[in-house]
Amino acid sequence: MVFIGNGFDIAHGYKTSYKDFYENSKELKKLSMQGNHLCKHIIDNVNGKLWRDLECGLYEYSKLITSINGIDNTQSSEQFKTEFNELKKALFLYLKKEINSSKSNNPGYLVGQISKEWNLLDYQIVSLNYTYIVAAYSADAKLYNSNLSFNKEKIIFQHGSIYNPEKGIENPADSIVLGIDDLQKVEKSHSFLYKSHQQLSNIHDLMNYMNEKEIYIIYGCSMGPTDDFYFRKLFEGKKGKLFIIYGYGRNALNSVMDSVGYYIDSLNSYKVDDKNEIVPIDCSFSDAVSKTKEVLIQWNAKYNKAF
Repeated sequence: MVFIGNGFDIAHGYKTSYKDFYENSKELKKLSMQGNHLCKHIIDNVNGKLWRDLECGLYEYSKLITSINGIDNTQSSEQFKTEFNELKKALFLYLKKEINSSKSNNPGYLVGQISKEWNLLDYQIVSLNYTYIVAAYSADAKLYNSNLSFNKEKIIFQHGSIYNPEKGIENPADSIVLGIDDLQKVEKSHSFLYKSHQQLSNIHDLMNYMNEKEIYIIYGCSMGPTDDFYFRKLFEGKKGKLFIIYGYGRNALNSVMDSVGYYIDSLNSYKVDDKNEIVPIDCSFSDAVSKTKEVLIQWNAKYNKAF
């Protein structure tokens, strides 16, 4: 099973980071000037730590306005919900425009070569992105930037998508999931922020399906607190499994592996799990392809696993 995060789209040259959204979204700036306090707060604090991650920022912003307006302030909560939905639409429109109009200067050559090694696994993709760039890696896909052919059995868009692969049309703007994990507690009237309250697909079905797999590949995911539920369940109770985890550059890989250490309750994130094999790979180097191949071959030979 392959988990794909925003780093995947960025590896293909698309400006889909939260920073890109803050800096380039005309809709976000427009909302900020039209009285959307949430969007204005983002614009005014875009260079600070608070909004480095949009979803983590929403959690902190929720706590902030609760501390200012008090718990169960109906007017404040309704305004926050309206502003949040406007923000979500602005993100949807930005990504739609970026993917539809941008001509990527980087066709994702390296990740394309890495994914060829994944093909040995007959893998299932779980995309945490809203874009459809990943469709190029499904079994029946054509060119990644035109005439996309989706295999819905191969790709799960866990947080929704700007494109409907079954109908072959673009989705409405409310067809994406944006928010926080249930473990990040906010006041009841802000429960619209919880991803579980917005889910477009069955989380528990995904969890059950995940448990059947032998190999898990994580590419482009920060594995932070807003996706705690997915990744905690991914590592929980596993034995005799292989985890291949990619990070672009040493700092990014260290950060991701710190998250792994948190999920496996290890103070040393690079400690070899005595129940599973966890392999970090820096995908900023071309040898990431050969390392991926080597890991899969060794796993196959050691455990006689059939791909």
